Amino acid sequence: MKYIVVLWAFAIGLMVPLQGIINAKLGKEVGGPTQSALISFSGGFLIFLAIGLYNYQNLPSFSRVMSLPPYLLSGGVIGSVFVLSAILIIPKLGSTGFIALIVAGQLVSSLIFDHFGLFTLPIKPINYLRILGVVLLFSGATLIIRN
Repeated sequence: MKYIVVLWAFAIGLMVPLQGIINAKLGKEVGGPTQSALISFSGGFLIFLAIGLYNYQNLPSFSRVMSLPPYLLSGGVIGSVFVLSAILIIPKLGSTGFIALIVAGQLVSSLIFDHFGLFTLPIKPINYLRILGVVLLFSGATLIIRN
């Protein structure tokens, strides 16, 4: 089962640059990045609306959703910023540069989240090997975006 999850995660990783490339091209075709992001998220909304209507008995009530801490509702905003950023940045840096910097940023924030055990994560202190990994990743990202 773990191998399936690993392969699934890898496959999603393969699609992240594709999503950015497609949305950037869409932006050129429809008149801009916000129009492209709107179209992209509309497609996703329709998919999850259909899933939600099919599985409606498991949907939380509106009052339940509104009672949640606001940070738990920020995933859509973060996803929107990611998609809009990809549309704007990929034509300038290329998909490799964009993804290299995204992964480097993810690693830094993940180190901080792990070190402090934020969001109920198990604490994994920052050590010299983790710092070396960040330095190497940023070095790679620098080499990629220099061309």
